[in-house]
Amino acid sequence: MTATTLTRAWHEPAPVRDGLARLAPVDAEMWASRLLGDRRRAAQHQAAELAQITAAVESRARRLGAAALVLTGSTARGARSAVSDLDYHVIGARPDLGDLPAEIDLYCDEPAEFLAKLEHGDDFAHWTLRHGCVLFDSGALREAAVYATGRDLWPDPERKLRQARRTLDFAEQLLGSGDCAAALEQVRGALSLTARWWLLAHDVFPLARAELPAQLIGTNQPALARALEATIHEHPDIGDLDTSLATARILTG
Repeated sequence: MTATTLTRAWHEPAPVRDGLARLAPVDAEMWASRLLGDRRRAAQHQAAELAQITAAVESRARRLGAAALVLTGSTARGARSAVSDLDYHVIGARPDLGDLPAEIDLYCDEPAEFLAKLEHGDDFAHWTLRHGCVLFDSGALREAAVYATGRDLWPDPERKLRQARRTLDFAEQLLGSGDCAAALEQVRGALSLTARWWLLAHDVFPLARAELPAQLIGTNQPALARALEATIHEHPDIGDLDTSLATARILTG
């Protein structure tokens, strides 16, 4: 198997429940190939200004002795939209990024915490491992990959369902306030969580937010797909947002 094939195996499997298990064992050659491919993907998916921010994040994480840094979210997937942030997952101490010119979501775990999250079904930790662009790794992420593949770990749908219900509650409160901009952001988040729960419960691994509608269509959920897509690419009014929440409420019980 060539290095290109190995890299493709990590990032283009059918995103179904057995997609990660098929990759075991994660040997040194395969992992080196992934890191090489991830650096290439990260460069392809970022314009110059985003690449400069990522370089600054990497430099600061390395200075603090981080074990690994991963570019995650829509940027890692090449699926950015107008509402995308820059998302990173640091295995190690939290660098100070407050002066960087971007909306940044930064997640930090120590190596043992990251393994525990994988074991307990945290879907964000699983997303980092499956679909993130690993910018550097001292071995912590490779160890996590071996751990996850050896146990065929999968995110916990019930955990995501609880998150979705809490966010739906808050979104309904914001709708009542009449603040359409704030309500749109919250409804988008609530629908995204609902979509991720639905997909996980149907043994499909959720990709980036802009990719979720197509995945929902593929799992016979067109109403939620249309509602989520509208919050990403359009400006629905309060009535439309209320209808979208009702759709999600029916699904989540």
